[in-house]
Amino acid sequence: MPTRPLPTRRRLMGTASALALTLCLAPTLAHAADEFPSRTIKLVVPFPAGQGADAAARTLANELETTLGQAVVVDNKPGGNNVIGAKAVTGAPADGYTLFFGTNSPMAANAAFFRSLGYDPVQDFTPVAGLGRAAWVVVVSGNSPIRSFKELLASSQSSKGEVSYGVGATGYRLAAILLAHASGLKANIVPYKGTPQAITDVVGQQVTVTMADYGTLRPLIEGGRLRPLLVFDKRRIDGLPDTPSLADLKLDVPVLASWTGLFAPAGTPASVIARLAEATEKALQAPGYQAFIAKTGAQSQFSSPEELAKLQRQEIQHYHQAMKVGRVEPQ
Repeated sequence: MPTRPLPTRRRLMGTASALALTLCLAPTLAHAADEFPSRTIKLVVPFPAGQGADAAARTLANELETTLGQAVVVDNKPGGNNVIGAKAVTGAPADGYTLFFGTNSPMAANAAFFRSLGYDPVQDFTPVAGLGRAAWVVVVSGNSPIRSFKELLASSQSSKGEVSYGVGATGYRLAAILLAHASGLKANIVPYKGTPQAITDVVGQQVTVTMADYGTLRPLIEGGRLRPLLVFDKRRIDGLPDTPSLADLKLDVPVLASWTGLFAPAGTPASVIARLAEATEKALQAPGYQAFIAKTGAQSQFSSPEELAKLQRQEIQHYHQAMKVGRVEPQ
């Protein structure tokens, strides 16, 4: 039987050097994780500046600067149904210095609505912390003759023909399809690159109706430029006590809503995730953030990385279920 050659002196020295280097680097890497963060953190927001989600992200970034002791800058990367922003994060180093302000659209709805995304909302990200939830509201222009959802329905079924329904995100688009399917609303669904433009066109009556989270719509509703017709939830919300819910109108529609969470690239060290989660929980409790949330009508609630991961998986299933109920084929 042939004998295996003995390692040469050079190979032994190489192996020893590699082992020594690893042992030397291990404390350094651990120390680096302990020191996190030591420089500016970038928070990627897949929505245009000025939108409700952007305002929430900027408010959170301000509070995170206090809890983390480092600058947190918002980087808006809108477009492509939030795909542009999501892919920008998946291509970043997994070191905790690039975070994603993820919402239901890029992190759940897109997984059901599109056959090919170019990223995996689950496999390509590490959940950091859940931030909260906000109900959606269906609105028309404040100058519109339509004063209720029943009148909107009647208008769409009249000799005038279908109404135009602007949607600025994947979740809103799917909700519009489900709402039309359940109520008999005849609507021409018009996709927009972002919700602000859809809202602008509804205010100007270029489009009949749109939908967005209450926090985004609230200033325009209170200013009389938009009129709420329906809360896309099983219950009414405090800010709109006179606006009916899905349950009020006996519409059997799967409830979809806005939820937000922080995500990091997959492979980010557990110690860094834990530090970010701890800082986020403190940031959500800060008076400044609480005051902002009180104005939007949203529900702020911290969720651990594990809880956010569970919510995301459940929401993806809900969107797949909604696609099936609405008989919507992935694009």
